[in-house]
Amino acid sequence: MSIVKRWVIIAMLLAMAIILSIVESFIPIWIPGVKLGLANVIILIMLYEFKSGEAFLVQLLRIFLASLLRGTFLGPQFAMSIAGGLLAFIGMFLFVRIKLFTPVGVSAIGAIFHATGQILAAMWILGTGAVVYYLPFIMLLSLGTGILSGVVAEMYLKRSITNKFIE
Repeated sequence: MSIVKRWVIIAMLLAMAIILSIVESFIPIWIPGVKLGLANVIILIMLYEFKSGEAFLVQLLRIFLASLLRGTFLGPQFAMSIAGGLLAFIGMFLFVRIKLFTPVGVSAIGAIFHATGQILAAMWILGTGAVVYYLPFIMLLSLGTGILSGVVAEMYLKRSITNKFIE
C-alpha cells in the first residue's frame, strides 16, 4: 500500500476519534469528569492494526484538536484529558505488546490508567490530595465504559477489513 493511502486512512481514523470525542461530551453522565471513552475504540483498534507510533500520534492529535474545538485547550479539562489519555495509551500499549489480555481487558486497563491520570492531574491542578477519594467512583465507571469500548473494538477486530486496506 502506498504511504499516501496509509496516511489518508490514519487521517480518517483521527477524524472519527475527534468526532466521537466531541459527541460524547454531549452525553450526560451523572459524575463530573466521566465520559464514555468512545474515541478510545479507535485508539485501541489502531494499537492492534497500525504502528504504535501512528496510534500515539492519533491519540495526541485527538486530544489537542478536540480540546481546541471544545474551547478547553490549556484549561483544567485539557490537563486532565492529556494526563489521562497519555497514561491510558501507555497502559494499553504495554498490555497489547505482552499479549496477556484480549482487547476487552486491554481497554479496561486503559480505562483504569485514564482515571488514574485524571485524578493525578486534578490533584496537581487543585493542589490537594483530597481528590484521591474520588478515584474509586471514577474508576468504577471508567472500568464499565472501558469494557464497553473493548467489546466494540474486539467485535471490529474480529471482522476487520482494515488489514486489506493497509497491506
